Amino acid sequence: MEIGNLARPTDLDAALELIRKERGVAVGGGLWLRMSSKPMGLAVDLGGLGLDYIRDSGGDIEIGAMTPFRRLETSALLAERFGAFFRDAVGGVVGVQFRNMATVGGTVAGRYAFAGLNAALLALGAKVVLRGEGTKDFASFLSEPRNESFLVEKVLLPSGCRAGYASVGLTEGDFRILIAAAAFVGGSWRVVVGARPGAARLCDTATKELGSDAKPSGAAIEKAAVAAAAEAAFADDLRSSAEYRREVCPVLVRRAVSEALK
Repeated sequence: MEIGNLARPTDLDAALELIRKERGVAVGGGLWLRMSSKPMGLAVDLGGLGLDYIRDSGGDIEIGAMTPFRRLETSALLAERFGAFFRDAVGGVVGVQFRNMATVGGTVAGRYAFAGLNAALLALGAKVVLRGEGTKDFASFLSEPRNESFLVEKVLLPSGCRAGYASVGLTEGDFRILIAAAAFVGGSWRVVVGARPGAARLCDTATKELGSDAKPSGAAIEKAAVAAAAEAAFADDLRSSAEYRREVCPVLVRRAVSEALK
């Protein structure tokens, strides 16, 4: 990673101006940026903007863009409101050193298909706050093309809900072959399949099979698991085939829903 100039703004609006008008590149943890060989004319360090927090705002749980994965993993507030959900979603990512640097904002902004965090946020019906643009539904943010530079300020979660996460990979700490996340939030279920290897996807048919029953029957869970495998589009990559992903999908969906019911 080759950097020409480095800016360290202490104001969010100043950071956004550098990104939009000066074509600066936002740098959070910088873990994926460092893998690029493309020269960076201006790097905008977001570390001085006060965006490292997890807090209850009285209506939502707010997570700042510079919050590292390790804080999600060890947060007492998140454990109280969502059980082991966030620990399961990020706790297996590489190692503790990596999780101390990888940030929520960098993962959300990158819309990485392999990220368990993005699948987890989609299952919760999260929202993302973009500086200068306001609050956007996370599902729309993931799917809509972004032609203009933007700055993630924070992520908003429901105040709490029942949620479960399941995944499979070649080894512990490696990129996931497939991810499933499920949450009962706002009186209905949300079922998500990620690392397909495409971006995390909300499975509408599977969600309808579970309906609004807080404790769905085994038959309903089985129908939802089969439906998720049928509606999520899978593809081959260097880690797995589409066929394998399709076969393992129902298993992971069942596990995610079962985890949410504990």
